[in-house]
Amino acid sequence: MAPVRGFVVWGVGMFVVLIPFILFASFGWPAHPDRCTNIENHVQVPQTQEVDGVKYPAPKHPDSCYCEAFDPVKVDTGANGIRQPVNTLSNLYAIFSSLFVAFRIYYDRKKALEWTVSKNLFHDPKSWIPDVYIFATLFLGLGSMWFHASLSATISWFDGMSMYVFSAFLPAYSIRRRVNKDWLFYVMYFGVAVTCTVINILAEKYMDDSSGVSMLLIGLIIFTYFVIELVLKITDAQKAGGCSQWIHKLAEGCARGWLGPAVWFWIAALVSFGLAVVFQVRSQTGEPWCNPHSLFQPHGLLWHTLSGQMAVLLYLYWRKLPDQETNDPFQGARA
Repeated sequence: MAPVRGFVVWGVGMFVVLIPFILFASFGWPAHPDRCTNIENHVQVPQTQEVDGVKYPAPKHPDSCYCEAFDPVKVDTGANGIRQPVNTLSNLYAIFSSLFVAFRIYYDRKKALEWTVSKNLFHDPKSWIPDVYIFATLFLGLGSMWFHASLSATISWFDGMSMYVFSAFLPAYSIRRRVNKDWLFYVMYFGVAVTCTVINILAEKYMDDSSGVSMLLIGLIIFTYFVIELVLKITDAQKAGGCSQWIHKLAEGCARGWLGPAVWFWIAALVSFGLAVVFQVRSQTGEPWCNPHSLFQPHGLLWHTLSGQMAVLLYLYWRKLPDQETNDPFQGARA
C-alpha cells in the first residue's frame, strides 16, 4: 500500500474538491458577490481613485477581480456557470503537476523498499508527509478555481486557504528535515495553515480593504522559510568544521551528483516564483498587462502555472537532498 498511497491521496483529493465544484458550476453559486466585484445593492458601482484628496470615479476599472471580465448580473444572482473561464480553467494544471509528484514519490518509495534504505523523508514509504505535499500541490490550483469560477464571498476564502495549505508546508518541512518528530511537523503545518485561513476570513468580513492581507500572510510564510533555510545552511557549515570545509563538502556532493541538481532545482523554483509574482502584480485590474476581454490572461496562464511549476521544482529539490546536506545520502546505493 505504501508506494501507491500517493495515488490514493491524489484521487480522493480530486474527488473531494472537484465534485462539489462541478455541482455548484452546474446548479448555481451562492449569491453573495465578493468585494472585488464592487457589486453593492445589486449594482456594480465604479471604483474610485483619489487625487490630491479628491475622489474621482474610475469607470475603466469597475472591479479588482484579477482583470478578466465577468458578468456582474450572474455573480449577483448566483447563476450557474464559470465567471472567469481563463483564470478558472488554467488551474487545471494542478491535476498534472500533482500527478507527476505522485508518480515520482511512488517510484522512490519502491526503490526505498527494495534497498531497505531511504535517502530522505520523501523516499520513506512509512511517512505520510509526502502524501500531504501531493494534496497541497493539487489543492494549490483546484482551490483557486472556486474563487475565479464563482466570485462569491461565501466561498472565495478557498483561494486563500489553498495558498496557505501549500506555503505552510515549506517552513514546516524544512524544520522536519532536521527534527525527527512527525508530530511537530503536523502541529506547525496545520497550525499555520488554519490560523492564516481564519485571519483571512476575518479580514474579509471586518476590514474595509482586505486585498493585501493574503499576500502579506504568504509573504511572511515565505520569508520564514528563507530564514529557516539560511539557518540550516549555517548549521551545516558549523557541523562540517567551518565555511571552507562546508564548501569542500558541497563540492564533493556536486561531484558525486547528488547536490548539484538539487541546488539548481531550488534556484529554478525561486526564479519561477519571482516571475509568477511579476505577472500577478502587472496583470491586476488597471495594470499595463490587463486586457479584460482577452483570452490571454497573465494571472491565470502565468501566475497560476508558474506557481505550480515552483511547487514541482521545490519537490525535486527536496527529493535530491538528504536531511543533512553535508552527508552522502546514498549509503552505497544509486538514486
